[in-house]
Amino acid sequence: MRIGVNHGSLAERMLFTYGDTPEGMVESALEFIRICESLDFGNIVISLKASRVPVMVAAYRLMAQRMDALGMDYPLHLGVTEAGDGEYGRIKSTAGIAPLLADGIGDTIRVSITEAPEKEIPVCYSILQALGLRKTMVEYVACPSCGRTLFNLEEVLHEVREATKHLTGLDIAVMGCIVNGPGEMADADYGYVGKQPGYISLYRGREEIKKVPEAEGVKELINLIKADERWIDP
Repeated sequence: MRIGVNHGSLAERMLFTYGDTPEGMVESALEFIRICESLDFGNIVISLKASRVPVMVAAYRLMAQRMDALGMDYPLHLGVTEAGDGEYGRIKSTAGIAPLLADGIGDTIRVSITEAPEKEIPVCYSILQALGLRKTMVEYVACPSCGRTLFNLEEVLHEVREATKHLTGLDIAVMGCIVNGPGEMADADYGYVGKQPGYISLYRGREEIKKVPEAEGVKELINLIKADERWIDP
């Protein structure tokens, strides 16, 4: 059962009392929960979606507090409703869902974008991956370009991603120079680091494995992954 604020006279009364606020959403949800519990029905999932991110986040945080205080233990379904489309819709959904998950609030999620439903799934996976809650793809670590960068960082990152994006469970770092590279990529499984003009160093964890010409860097990175038996063909 989805609990919301659009259910007849009860919702209208809550809206009149609390206005369009997180408090009103929470009180409305609690009223419906009490009705369900009075009928000995507990198969409930609570959704407090809103199209405005601050309202949505505040409502879920307040709901989590109220449920804790009342000894309730129902799953919360997170989402920014009617987030729109394109880049902004994805950013808006992430801005609402991610902080709640980071706080340990939420059991299921939905990214509501004005596109084909299957396009919502990669966004959900990306949010979970970024928070470390699921690992369904390669995690790429890459430094911003600066004056020390020894190769075209954007181009090489794209090449590395295209060659390895079908893998799962790996962290791969692409770092522009040796100054910050090893420290900032310390947790990566593999590193591709600018060593000197025209050459890059390949790392396994914190260990430098070999220096190779830049033109052979991506191929040698793949060979290193294969040598560790962590490669699968696309």
